[in-house]
Amino acid sequence: MKKFLRHTFFVFIPAWAAGFILASILHTTAVLTELTKIDVSIGFSDWFFMIRQDLLGLLPTYGVIIAVTLALAFFITQYLINRIYSKRTESAPFPTRLALFSLAGAVSFGVMLMAMQPILNVTLIAGARSLAGLLAQCLAGVIAGCVFAYLGNKFKAKT
Repeated sequence: MKKFLRHTFFVFIPAWAAGFILASILHTTAVLTELTKIDVSIGFSDWFFMIRQDLLGLLPTYGVIIAVTLALAFFITQYLINRIYSKRTESAPFPTRLALFSLAGAVSFGVMLMAMQPILNVTLIAGARSLAGLLAQCLAGVIAGCVFAYLGNKFKAKT
């Protein structure tokens, strides 16, 4: 249990934070970019203010949804890695773990965003309404997966 809590704190939380922060910034940037296309003047300080406001405003909803989604994706991926490597003497090499967790992060973001539309009948994350925006959000999942694999590898080396 102690190892699980340390792994959660030192590996999952930073991975979730990286994914959420990047997703929120990409969302805000996509929305503000669309506003500038229709001649809305947005100053440099306004961009940072909006990014900060979205980070705080999206945390209790989008942040929690991302945490649950990534937890499921990473748990399933770790389960599959354990099953594949259970009969082998060596554990999964880092490049394999990096690729699988990155893919899991991207897929989890894609599934999460696509599931929101039919359930809630609206795309809550306006920055994901275009294909480029959806792919940008999935990139946040890739980064979360990379952080999870990297920190998990460092954590594993220390224990």
